[in-house]
Amino acid sequence: MRRSAVTIKSNPYGLILNLDPGLPFDELCAAVAEKFRTSGNFFKNAKLALTFRGRVLTQEQESRLIEAIVQNSQIQIICVVDEDKDTEEYYRKAVTHALEKQTESEGQFYRGTLRSGQVLESDVSVVIIGDVNPGAQVVSRGNIVILGCCMGNIYAGASGNRSCFAAALTMKPMQVRIADKTARSAIVKKTDTGEYPIEPKIVYIKDDHLQIKSISNETLSEYLS
Repeated sequence: MRRSAVTIKSNPYGLILNLDPGLPFDELCAAVAEKFRTSGNFFKNAKLALTFRGRVLTQEQESRLIEAIVQNSQIQIICVVDEDKDTEEYYRKAVTHALEKQTESEGQFYRGTLRSGQVLESDVSVVIIGDVNPGAQVVSRGNIVILGCCMGNIYAGASGNRSCFAAALTMKPMQVRIADKTARSAIVKKTDTGEYPIEPKIVYIKDDHLQIKSISNETLSEYLS
């Protein structure tokens, strides 16, 4: 009796695919697609690590098999784990690390206005599609970009990273801080309801001082230099 072309072993963080070593690759790929088409709902919306066993695969073949899985299920493959790792804890760490790297590269988006008393904290760079009102606070270990009016407190580079920046379409914060450098505004108060014109500005550290400048090619070149 011929062995199954592909069998699946799983834990809460990963999948191990045992592959038929002698089956032509195109047939194997079709078998994987069918396997996940019929059983993929069991792992609905899961973010998992993946291990291949049973045959040596090229990088292109691994990519094709991953594509077959993703297209025929609602699984998101986060990373590929070495064949000799077979503990749930290892898979958990691999998935956690991969998700952290993914989040770090993608950053975080927040849609809506932050009102007085609200605090948004992020371990990665954050883009806010809305306003930050007086009395609201944004704290990010990365950069802060506000596609609206900033009149609250903002703190970028909260991990101490002096290369971080904060930017807003209208920059009127009560307080802005980058790493260990802070500037306060004498204009904006917690009761401020004034409307300000759009004038995109960026705040960053240069020569050991906070620079608050209108965004331009020259400003961006200075920041990047």
